[in-house]
Amino acid sequence: MSNRRQSHRQSTKAAVCGMLCALSVALMLAGGLIPVATYAAPIFASVLLLPIMIEYGKKTAWTAFAAVSIISLVMGLDKEAAFFYLFLGYYPILKWDIDKRIRRRAPRILVKLAVFTLATVLMYAVLGFLLHMDAVVAEFEEMGIVLLIFFMAMLNACMLVFDRLVFALSILYIKRLRPRLRFLR
Repeated sequence: MSNRRQSHRQSTKAAVCGMLCALSVALMLAGGLIPVATYAAPIFASVLLLPIMIEYGKKTAWTAFAAVSIISLVMGLDKEAAFFYLFLGYYPILKWDIDKRIRRRAPRILVKLAVFTLATVLMYAVLGFLLHMDAVVAEFEEMGIVLLIFFMAMLNACMLVFDRLVFALSILYIKRLRPRLRFLR
């Protein structure tokens, strides 16, 4: 009986993770069709890592993140969105470690902003200079330094809103949705 139960748990885990990964990939692919979704699709796709992390742990969530990243890079129409997911889609997993290790609010927010800013700058550096996506470089050259700083400030503000959203969605999942998903246990 124990082997059967263990087999059922593994099958359920594979099915749930596979479905959530497939939904994440579908969001990423749809993001390539809608120009505004370059930033929205990776954010929505990364939120789907929350149930995986809550139900099956961080290791499984990191595996799902890697799978969605690879598939999005290979199949995605919008490479900028795929790279945005690759460089920042792991945030819902990382958030809990930062929150647990840094108790004081101000340093915790600064660390989150530093991680986000560093990942964003590194992503655009890879896109522009390593992969020679000239459109990205031209877009930032057109902006000028003042507009570029404003762009980064707005992205950081969006990240702080996303941070609050991840917390709220986690609570919503745990309190409202999880009790209705009895098959996960």
